[in-house]
Amino acid sequence: MHYSTKRQRFLVNQGYSYKVVTKLVGLEEEQDLGYSTKREQAEILQKVLAATEADAEEEKATGLFSSKSKSNVKRRVASMASMSGADNMTYMEYSQSKTKQFKHPLFKKLRK
Repeated sequence: MHYSTKRQRFLVNQGYSYKVVTKLVGLEEEQDLGYSTKREQAEILQKVLAATEADAEEEKATGLFSSKSKSNVKRRVASMASMSGADNMTYMEYSQSKTKQFKHPLFKKLRK
């Protein structure tokens, strides 16, 4: 809930308005929704509330966001251009001589 409160405050500060949708029209008529009945919703809620830390550890993917393995983290000092991939990119303008420039025939009168 902390995240949603913080997000709502941010949206209001940015000048946006929002509306919390609590009931969607036509949702009851959907046939293929999972946990569509109150009984199914109550069962899954009880399973979640009864879950322990050991159950959560079983579901964790190995190596993802684990505080034990810091070998995936690499820190380096670099400029923002280097991090964005633009450190070796340059923009160069080349001047053309007046004789090589394309001259459209419609502007011939203006050149005289």
